[in-house]
Amino acid sequence: MNRFIALGAVLSLALAGCGGGPQPAAETDTLVIYSPHSDQIQQEFTEAFQAWYQREAGRRVEISWPDAGGGGTQILRRLQDKFRVRRFDIDLAFGGGPIFDQMKTLGMLEPVRLPPEILAAIPPKAAGQPLYDPDGYWYGTAISTFGLIANQKLIKDKGLPQVQGWETLADPRYFGYVGAGDPAKSVSVLKAYEVILQAYGYERGMAILVRMGANAREFYTSASDIPKNCAQGFIAAGPCIDFYAFRQMQSEGGANLRFVVPPGMTVITCDPIALLKNAPHRAVAEKFIEFVLRPEGQRLWMLPAGAPGGPRKYALQRSAVLPSLYAEAPVRAQEAPARLNPFTAPPADFYDAAKENARQTILADYLRVALVENHGALKKAWRKVMEAGPRAERAAELARPLVSEEEMLRLGREVWTPLLAPEDAPPEKKAELKRQEELRQRRKSDIETQWSETLRQRYERLAR
Repeated sequence: MNRFIALGAVLSLALAGCGGGPQPAAETDTLVIYSPHSDQIQQEFTEAFQAWYQREAGRRVEISWPDAGGGGTQILRRLQDKFRVRRFDIDLAFGGGPIFDQMKTLGMLEPVRLPPEILAAIPPKAAGQPLYDPDGYWYGTAISTFGLIANQKLIKDKGLPQVQGWETLADPRYFGYVGAGDPAKSVSVLKAYEVILQAYGYERGMAILVRMGANAREFYTSASDIPKNCAQGFIAAGPCIDFYAFRQMQSEGGANLRFVVPPGMTVITCDPIALLKNAPHRAVAEKFIEFVLRPEGQRLWMLPAGAPGGPRKYALQRSAVLPSLYAEAPVRAQEAPARLNPFTAPPADFYDAAKENARQTILADYLRVALVENHGALKKAWRKVMEAGPRAERAAELARPLVSEEEMLRLGREVWTPLLAPEDAPPEKKAELKRQEELRQRRKSDIETQWSETLRQRYERLAR
């Protein structure tokens, strides 16, 4: 009998491990995060939070960072797919820029109440831009500035004009020397394009974006590919977020790089964190949010690797949301490049965040169709227009948007906004919403196909 009992215990242990690999110990907690952040950021925050959580809670924690498919846009789409089938297996969204207001609108987030002393240390705004949601649905964790990366050596060698502002990307002399990002793959790239639209106005801003696309050597999947290719001399300039530029400046080829912030034509933006609805490990997730916003977490962004209280291995080159750290960081982080203090920067009065949120998804799809999918035809048309001589009407026709600003905002509301059934909706209501969602997706696809064909024909006609 004792042998049978022992054999049963062994079999039970074996079966418990089948299909799931090693199981966390009882005293180990779990956290699952969707994030576009680099492996270096994930590693530094994992190790620092594990040590902090052990001290605070007396327990170990295992953090999983499943691949969400790329940048913030892919994260939003992946989460929408999960919510549509009611699969709630992710705790936090960490990073991804302006997708968080959209997730709040779609009912995908849960509010989090921070300890009063933590919230009191974070100003509501920096340079006129909000640093957290007033209802507690998301909190900014780091602050960034958008500008241009430029390879000074390549610019000099090729006799190109100096990068002064966003218009440089549309200069015909930069044909083949511009690096651009796919707006449907990278939220930070899309944010830079939105800044251009609002800084110059919709019509002129769209013209700059189309000619930038025509000048582009290629469209990169990740925003970080732009500074990398700029450092290697493949491109002379491109839109870039500040911390990617600073990080590349300290890498191979970085001595040739310059980061340009167009005066009065850029905005401060924050990279938020938020608790997802029906998060399976809510208590641990709230602790992670608390840690990221405490000085212990914020120092990881600003201090050099190996500095006391800073990251262990990788300098992350981000700007904190705690103003108090800007007096501390210059003394403790002599290796870090000069960075803009967002709390002393003037507000970007031209920028309308509500407009950005209203057209975020549709703008990404329109620019993808106009610039990326038809890139070959666009480049050929632009080259032919330049060869034919200065005819302003040809250049204007190349860049004329198919959709007015008003129409884009309307379509964003009516066609590009997903329909998600409330949890408590009766079955017949859910079935009707599912039918309407299928019709919406079909209409959206038809519009994109029409855009693509119309623009392809325009580019080919101009080339002829």
